[in-house]
Amino acid sequence: MSVIGPEHLEKLLESDDPDATLVIIGGRAAVVSAESARSGEHADALLVTSREALIAEFEVVNKEQLDQLAQRLDVAVSDLGA
Repeated sequence: MSVIGPEHLEKLLESDDPDATLVIIGGRAAVVSAESARSGEHADALLVTSREALIAEFEVVNKEQLDQLAQRLDVAVSDLGA
């Protein structure tokens, strides 16, 4: 069972918060503000990536790229035991 799917990356890209981050909280992926991930209620979450990093990685994002990246991130998170 995957933790990170392309829908999580889409949600991250569509976020109104320019500082949004994708984190793992209790074995589930969530998009939260960077502030919340650093020192707020989600301070114990595992940071996966940020909206800023995702935008910097791709000039134009298509579904195939999101699928591939989600798969790679999911494997990395699984390898970490999250």
